Amino acid sequence: MKKSFIWGAAIFLIILVVALLLIKAAWQKTPEKANTDLGTAARAESFKPTNSPTISAEEKLIGSINAPIKVLVYEDYSNTFSADVAASIKKLETEYGDKIVVAVRPYAVREKPVSIQAAMAVECALEQGKWQEMRNTIFNAVAANNLNTDAINNAAINIGLDQTKLGACLTDAEKQGIMLQVAEDAKKFSVYGAPTIFVNNELIVGARPYEDYTDETGAQIEGLKNLVGRQIK
Repeated sequence: MKKSFIWGAAIFLIILVVALLLIKAAWQKTPEKANTDLGTAARAESFKPTNSPTISAEEKLIGSINAPIKVLVYEDYSNTFSADVAASIKKLETEYGDKIVVAVRPYAVREKPVSIQAAMAVECALEQGKWQEMRNTIFNAVAANNLNTDAINNAAINIGLDQTKLGACLTDAEKQGIMLQVAEDAKKFSVYGAPTIFVNNELIVGARPYEDYTDETGAQIEGLKNLVGRQIK
């Protein structure tokens, strides 16, 4: 009887070990959750999606809605890659002036509270006519690796926002829901993370540098400067 018990226990342990190994193998093969912070992980390529977004005069615009080249950026105000693209966008504004208009849309990540806080701060600053100041200040904090709740609050004070109005706006659940819906709606335009850029109807995934460059495979990749330039008649 004792011998039967030992054999039974041994068989049970073997089965348990095999089961654990199978579970581990299955877990390792399970695709990771899609990374919403595209950055340098995404291939630096551009293409024309089936559906392309259009921008309106009611959006957060830099430049005139009548400009021939329309640049739309989905950006996460908490990640460094969106901050890099914002710096490149400034160069485009200097290079092409009134030939381009830039529209920015928030791509807040639900799993990152600071991403939502930063996006809401920009949206609420829009109500007081200072969204560009808030956006610039937040991206400066991101570049300095210093974005947090205190940095966002200090930015609001430094750019002179009405704190009472800001507080009411930041806690507006309906407004936050509308802001988060922007990222959901972007999926129909093949946008699944930030930064994502549209130059007219051409989609660029990830943090495309300003100048042309050579990627890790040796391929020549067109920078934002020439990508926009070739579309100007």
